[in-house]
Amino acid sequence: MKKLIYFLLISPFLFGFTQKKEPTFYLYNVDSMDKVLKERGVLRDDADTMRVARGEYASVQVVVKAIKGVEQLKADVSKISNGKVTLKPQQVGFVGYVKSSHRYSPPSVYMIHSPSNYYPDPIYTDTIANLLPGEIQPVWVTIPIPTNCESGIYTGKVLVSGMVDGKKVLYDKSFTIKVYPVTVKKPSLWITNWMNFSPIALAYMNNGKNVETFSDLYWNFVQQFATMVSKYGQNMHRIFPLWLTKYTLDEKGQYTFDFSNFDREVGIFEKAGALDRIEGGAFGWRAGKWDEPYSVEVPISDPKKLEKRSAGSNYLKGLDYNHGLDLVLLPLDDKRSKNFYNQYLPALKKHLQENGWYDKYVQHIGDEPIDANADSYIAISKYIKQYMPEVKTIDALMASKKLTGSVDIWVPLLDIFQKDYDFFMDLQKQGKEVWMYTCAPLRGNYANRYVELPLILTRYMHWVNYKYNATGYLHWGLNFWSEYQMPIVETARHRGEIPGGDAFIVYPGYHKLYSSIRFGAMRDGIFDHELLRMLEKIDPEKAKAFANEIVPDFDRYDEDIVYFRNMRKQILERLSQN
Repeated sequence: MKKLIYFLLISPFLFGFTQKKEPTFYLYNVDSMDKVLKERGVLRDDADTMRVARGEYASVQVVVKAIKGVEQLKADVSKISNGKVTLKPQQVGFVGYVKSSHRYSPPSVYMIHSPSNYYPDPIYTDTIANLLPGEIQPVWVTIPIPTNCESGIYTGKVLVSGMVDGKKVLYDKSFTIKVYPVTVKKPSLWITNWMNFSPIALAYMNNGKNVETFSDLYWNFVQQFATMVSKYGQNMHRIFPLWLTKYTLDEKGQYTFDFSNFDREVGIFEKAGALDRIEGGAFGWRAGKWDEPYSVEVPISDPKKLEKRSAGSNYLKGLDYNHGLDLVLLPLDDKRSKNFYNQYLPALKKHLQENGWYDKYVQHIGDEPIDANADSYIAISKYIKQYMPEVKTIDALMASKKLTGSVDIWVPLLDIFQKDYDFFMDLQKQGKEVWMYTCAPLRGNYANRYVELPLILTRYMHWVNYKYNATGYLHWGLNFWSEYQMPIVETARHRGEIPGGDAFIVYPGYHKLYSSIRFGAMRDGIFDHELLRMLEKIDPEKAKAFANEIVPDFDRYDEDIVYFRNMRKQILERLSQN
């Protein structure tokens, strides 16, 4: 009996068999359009070939599910190759989770409901994760496809390692990319995400310490923003000439202007490849409530208590070269306003012309005018046009027909675009540009960038652009991080009046920026838009049919990821035939 037991114990080794060890964690290929909540119980391996054109980006999402506790979890990527050519990843990181605890209302039928109120979004490229048994962790890889890339099949592996019970374990997950013989060069869609370089915002990148305006560290951070957005399709940048100009004012009311800070910011974004147009920040601001008239910013030396300091005063505060000047809001017809702008506008025009920027400069008048203050908006627009008649005016709009004649680039909120669509198409026939924008007031089922919405709806914003012939997209919140709450802790503000993620789509680290899966989805939609335009040139009916399938209406979409991927495959295959 003892001999039999002994034989049974040693027989696996005698015959070359060993008991298969249970893995300490599993890896799953999950489509990069799929937001994986922390509570996801069932994961399915959706390994599929990623299909891209040259000039686009391929995004890989591999989800780790721990069976045992894992410490010091790290992610990397093996060589991505077709046997001859190697592709290099732009970023490899873990997807972080952020909170959106205030539901916006009315909600979207497409909304994702997280029991914990946590949603995946930031991509941390320098983080080591620890997982408890049963926990999950998405890994994100972004791979740029060069415009001169050889077409064909490329394969690679996501490598995930960690410490389990004091021992290092390593698993890998293969992925495949098919690069089509189709090249997308620079997208034609105008894209601007507004940036916040205030001391409050930049302090989040500096351990909570304010960053002195125009210091070396300040310009280092501006450079990081320019580099970041250049990789995500942005080709315009809002720069406030009034806030960046150095002023002196003599006793006779004569101003001198030094544009060196303006020039430096323009140069940074030009060098980064993110400035096909200079978007001049607004001169006009509401002096009080939402329906009050617009006033204009004016630098004066004797601000009174009754005169409201503007947002731009933060840039002048404490700067010796402004000799005590402060930006205040004054009515346009105030003699101090006229004295300043009669000098400033010709000087700005001359400076733009001398640097070769005048032809690509556009000017904001005042953000989001409504019918109640349209008259003051029109007055400021007409005044500026006296000095810079060739410069196009641009603004996000909550009013429509009353502003006719005072706006050149119309940027209606998406629901207003839908409501007055015929009006905007008539404007296009008259030579005006028509864009669209999304932001907090946009509720219901419209495509948007909120963290509670599926990534595919963020991508579809630019299918909406294509279908309805909007030639640009504007958003107010690249990084409007609030002084009242950490962006990595809570993404919604004011009890849901600003839905989660509307105020920002990138995240701060110490002296660095982190991107997000939403920002990647938005970028991919920009390339979808360009592919549709390319298809339209050879098969307009087919391009229209594809857009109608994905976007039946302004606020109706097919959210099936598999169906969408098949649609893109058909587009790439049709383009490959030419």
